[in-house]
Amino acid sequence: MPLVTLKDILGNAREREYAVGAFNIFDQLCMKAVVKTAAETGSPLIVQVLPPVVSQFGSKSIAYWARALSEEYPDVPMVLHLDHGTDVEMILNCIRNGWNSVMIDASTEPLESNVRKTQKVIAAAREAGVSVEGEVGCIFSVDEKQGVREDDAHLARADVCRAYCDDTGVDALAPAIGTAHGLYKDKPNLDCKRLKDIAETVEAFMVIHGGTGLTPNDFQELVRCGANKINIATQIYMEYMKSLRDFAKTSPECNNPGDFFSVAEDRISETVKGFMEIFGCIGRAA
Repeated sequence: MPLVTLKDILGNAREREYAVGAFNIFDQLCMKAVVKTAAETGSPLIVQVLPPVVSQFGSKSIAYWARALSEEYPDVPMVLHLDHGTDVEMILNCIRNGWNSVMIDASTEPLESNVRKTQKVIAAAREAGVSVEGEVGCIFSVDEKQGVREDDAHLARADVCRAYCDDTGVDALAPAIGTAHGLYKDKPNLDCKRLKDIAETVEAFMVIHGGTGLTPNDFQELVRCGANKINIATQIYMEYMKSLRDFAKTSPECNNPGDFFSVAEDRISETVKGFMEIFGCIGRAA
């Protein structure tokens, strides 16, 4: 199956009340582990890549990996998505090199500037048949104090989201509702009512950032309130690094990288499958 867009897979998620997992990868091995898991579970999939990874490997190479895997696993509806793109030129380069979904994150700027940058990306994306995600409100790192992260002034408002979506036409929207990027050091207070209000106000699909560390009940409540796409990054990175540390302890004399890769792949796959089960997307590939 060729790569698809967010619109191609999130419509079913909204209609059938489940969410599609969006998993951040950091190399070709990680991408294959995630795609293989989607194939084994019959799940739709969003493969996400952060800008530092794009800078390291290049948008053309990453697109090649994704196309090759979509041919190897033709039953997986797969999106290749740029996560948190802040550099418009990088975003446009991804579009030119065959990515089928991008995020423009200008959420730290005034609304007018956020709209303007989003419109520029939308213009290029529409010509190429690429979906676009935007962000409203401030989704902080967990390193920021909880009181700041969850201050009403930094959260998304339904009326602002409506104005942003009307002016840009984004396909998906990440509203700030109290989640944060990274591994939580405290229990986040998720404003699910805010998410529900926004989901009922705009046509764009709802995206949740900052998924690592939330409980299964948290995720299920977010889905009930309108979440269609849920991002997982930190947990994937953590599992890889745990695999590396454990392997170094248990197999200190091993000189075959393939042995480690196999262990890391299994660990990543197990983690991804667990999230897919919670999100309710297993068996939804058809």
